[in-house]
Amino acid sequence: MLRSRLLAVPVALLLAGSLAACGGGSTSTAESEPSGTQSQTPSATPTPTVEALSVQNVIGRLSTAQGALTSYDVTMSVSGPETMEMTGAADLAGGKRNVAMALTNPDLGEMEVRLVDGVLYLRLAMLTGDTFLQLDPNDASNELASAFAGMGDSIVESGFEGTEEAVVSVTPIGSPETLDGVEVQAYELVMDTTKFSTDAANELLEDGMAMLPPTITYTYWLDADDVPHKTVYEVAGTTTTLLITNLGSGAPVTAPAPEQITTDMPF
Repeated sequence: MLRSRLLAVPVALLLAGSLAACGGGSTSTAESEPSGTQSQTPSATPTPTVEALSVQNVIGRLSTAQGALTSYDVTMSVSGPETMEMTGAADLAGGKRNVAMALTNPDLGEMEVRLVDGVLYLRLAMLTGDTFLQLDPNDASNELASAFAGMGDSIVESGFEGTEEAVVSVTPIGSPETLDGVEVQAYELVMDTTKFSTDAANELLEDGMAMLPPTITYTYWLDADDVPHKTVYEVAGTTTTLLITNLGSGAPVTAPAPEQITTDMPF
């Protein structure tokens, strides 16, 4: 659920409070019985309920929801001392680990990353123009390529590893809203950073933080299937907003056209 994980699988997220009971039972009218036979009242169908999300079950529930996603589009905005805008899509159907991201950053300029069938395509506008550099992310001899090692695995990881014991509270906020045509409910999740695993804490520190705050508060807008459609959190004065849309029908993730690809390192 840290930013790097959200970039890879923008679905890592937490929910709290109670979900409304789903479904419903009905009582049918009994047919007429023959004369002299006592009419029997049919038993009502029990109304199924959804267990309320809690500090104890929230990680498991949302990990399961994330694992069921096959395709989606994503938009991320970072504001504050650090700024960035990113759009992308993921295609995980049938065991694929394909993702495309295009972002703008004051330091990096325009950058586009595509991972398609294990092959990495990288466009750095200031260095490659409209050309994509083709790389093997498993090539340890190439420093640029190795920076993306494990990206394919991270796309299908839950993003919750190392935070299971850090949940302090989960609280519903306000009334249900509609996002991307789906009803969602906002929930506020508070995490105790002292209970992050070393790896989880280091991911935040790698984002440029000198030290972790005692707690981090995440707000998630989730649907009835525990899937996040919006995420907002602030760390060290930097606010990150993540939007997930088109669940199950995200934009196609494809390799660049052959004439757009090069294997010549630009530096």
